[in-house]
Amino acid sequence: MMPKPVIKGICIFLAALMVLSVGAIIFQVIAAEPGAVLMAAPVTGDNDADYIIPVGLGLLALLAIGICVFLPKMRKKDDETE
Repeated sequence: MMPKPVIKGICIFLAALMVLSVGAIIFQVIAAEPGAVLMAAPVTGDNDADYIIPVGLGLLALLAIGICVFLPKMRKKDDETE
């Protein structure tokens, strides 16, 4: 089995890849948005789910990074106080 720092590094790297992939999807959605052009686009009743879903996935990826980084530090503080 690999040492803990290596496993933490791999987890952080994979979470960072998730954030990058969500960012790439957001850029593609923004670039393909017909309203991004300066001409007036017709209102088609489309909702903002194109933006909400990738942003939500990005927040989940940031939460995963936070859990991987800060949860072990919090546990160490709890162990030291006991």
